[in-house]
Amino acid sequence: MPLSPEFRKYIEDTIHGIMAGIPTLKKEYPRFKSDWKFENEFDFLYGCIVGQMLGTCLTAFKIIYNREAKPDEILSIGELVESYFPLIRDAIKNNS
Repeated sequence: MPLSPEFRKYIEDTIHGIMAGIPTLKKEYPRFKSDWKFENEFDFLYGCIVGQMLGTCLTAFKIIYNREAKPDEILSIGELVESYFPLIRDAIKNNS
């Protein structure tokens, strides 16, 4: 079952909102570094951001549709988030 245009728009708005927080996350990352023991700032930020996007989108799906997403819906959500990977990478690199 394809995602509805309304839900796709919601996901895209959510992704843009999370991306807007990248500069703040980058400023706060040194605080996480000692707690989480990571070495690569880019990989940590990238993983945090992508994880937040996927988790937020799947949670929104459950709230909106009152059920868990089916495998094909999870795949569609993942593909939509994945389409933003280049923009996420650029946002992390360019917001130093």
